[in-house]
Amino acid sequence: MDEKRLKKASGQLVIVIYCLLLFQFTYPLTAAYAANLAVVPSLLFDFERYIPFVPWMILPYMSSGLFFCVVPFYCQSKAQCLCYAKRFTFITLIAALCFILFPLRVSFERPAVDNPLFSIFFSFLKKYDSPFNQAPSLHVAYACLFWAVLRWKISGWQRIAVGIWLLLMGIATLTVYQHHIIDVLTALLLVQISFILFPNIVDTEYNQPQKSAQGRRSGHDRRCDEGHSEGVNSNIDSNRFERRILPIRNQQLANTYYLIGWIFTLLALLCEGYVLPLILFAWVALVCFAIGYNYLRGNTGFLKDHRGRIPLIKKVFYAPYQFAYRLMWHFFRKKNNPLLMELLPRCYVGPRLNSSELVALGLDHNLVVFDLAAELEDVQLLGTMEKYYSFPLLDIAEIDVHDAHVVIDAMVTAYRNLDEHENMIIHCTMGYSRSMIFAILMTQELLSLDLNKAIGRVKSINRHTVLRDHTIQLMKIIVAGRS
Repeated sequence: MDEKRLKKASGQLVIVIYCLLLFQFTYPLTAAYAANLAVVPSLLFDFERYIPFVPWMILPYMSSGLFFCVVPFYCQSKAQCLCYAKRFTFITLIAALCFILFPLRVSFERPAVDNPLFSIFFSFLKKYDSPFNQAPSLHVAYACLFWAVLRWKISGWQRIAVGIWLLLMGIATLTVYQHHIIDVLTALLLVQISFILFPNIVDTEYNQPQKSAQGRRSGHDRRCDEGHSEGVNSNIDSNRFERRILPIRNQQLANTYYLIGWIFTLLALLCEGYVLPLILFAWVALVCFAIGYNYLRGNTGFLKDHRGRIPLIKKVFYAPYQFAYRLMWHFFRKKNNPLLMELLPRCYVGPRLNSSELVALGLDHNLVVFDLAAELEDVQLLGTMEKYYSFPLLDIAEIDVHDAHVVIDAMVTAYRNLDEHENMIIHCTMGYSRSMIFAILMTQELLSLDLNKAIGRVKSINRHTVLRDHTIQLMKIIVAGRS
């Protein structure tokens, strides 16, 4: 083993020892505190009484200790080790605080276990664990933390097997009668918060998350197939950018939606016995999980078809999501004044407008429309235009470099081929980010401007333009790739 690998292994071992010491310092003390209280309540739902006791599930439950010691060695850099340690510390300390402030105990009595092997494990569990320290379940939280590391480090059947085993580890908390549903849900809430507070670290020298790498390799291959051989350096820069920033950004947005989903799941269960609120909260939770998944996958077309229409079944399922966006669209887009700004002669950019606003602006016929919104269907007036182009982009999320080139090519070509009676509209939902990014890129190419000058030109037209650091870096990469 060379010096570099030895140093890395030493750092990983330090993380293992630190996590063990932190756990041993907090968990037994909080359990002892609860054990000395006169009364410690239980909190369970009526349907939990039907959860069976499954003796063999003690095996995945007890395997948590093995993962505890092994997982830090899959952190391949100092930054990743620190991220894991921060998440572990946050989860453990917040859980310990909850154990003290809101002590709970499991209410089920375990049946006798006949299998000799299983009985050994249950005896160990009875001796070294306790019926206290319930909500949130550290077993479930740690299982999620383990998966957050391992999912990027293994692939194929091993990834599937580990994922299933960790899932069983979480379920086992219920089937060995060590936890209740409320403990599992609060653990999922806690770990989701830790993911948001301490984002994944993706280093360029190591393998990046598979979904992002595979998705962008296919995009890169398409560009090569289409004859875009702009240069090796731009492709390298693009890959570096995507590894460092883009996967993390979408993961953060996905985690936010997942967190909201778990909150509404908890609300749904708390409405046990009240059918309508239970259905409503469960519906919102499912929608949030679905949106989070699509953000994680970078699936820009999860709602709209190629014509920018949303099928009826999706309109029904995603109704809470679209309702929220319609509210935001109604109240926040009006900061733009005027609503549509003339970026270039006969080329207007801004938010999604309704039909009456388009008529008032005289933009109700002979239009070339570029709809960049992924979340809302365009008004019928625009959707019926012959030259209507839907390029859905997820709100405040990553923009795929390949997709950006496709959109810019289409916009530049369409503007250069405008008939004398045609106007062009570029819009997203609010008109602050997605539409402005492509307004800048289109202006830069058509007028052969420096990128900074193109940004200044668009900002002078719309002072509410939102350009974050990662967006500016992305635009630099795109411009370099088109030069």
